[in-house]
Amino acid sequence: MHRIQFRETVEIVGVVSIVASLLLVAWEVRQANSIAAAEIEMGLAQGFNELNVARASNPEFARLFPKLDSPEGHLITATEDSQFKGIAWQMINLYWSAQIAHDHGLLNDARLGSYASDLTQALERYPGLHDHFITIYSASPELQRSRVFDPIHDLIARRAAKPETD
Repeated sequence: MHRIQFRETVEIVGVVSIVASLLLVAWEVRQANSIAAAEIEMGLAQGFNELNVARASNPEFARLFPKLDSPEGHLITATEDSQFKGIAWQMINLYWSAQIAHDHGLLNDARLGSYASDLTQALERYPGLHDHFITIYSASPELQRSRVFDPIHDLIARRAAKPETD
């Protein structure tokens, strides 16, 4: 009889140990995902900050932004247009990174929505980047299937609906 009680006690301790181990593993996975999400956010912020620091510290780079804000009022050289394309690519890559992080469960829907909203604001602030954003977006089916780039899709639709004036 004593053996049966000992055996039952060992089995209960074993089951409790297994459940505790599984709970610990679940907690560790959750912590790892939280850390990965924070690292993603910090990396994205760093990418945007690099653009801001370059604008603040490099007068030649800073001179591009009035032309991005209102390109119709400026003569844009081929070099500047190439620089605009580079800025557009940098921004596309940052938003694409946010989409990938979302697709892998590291950014929730609300955070991805905030990046899409930020892209909307960038499109409003920098009309000089529109053509480059549209060219990059149009050449990539993957971008076209990504929710973060809906603002570019909407820009294309608005342009298509707008009657051309001669």
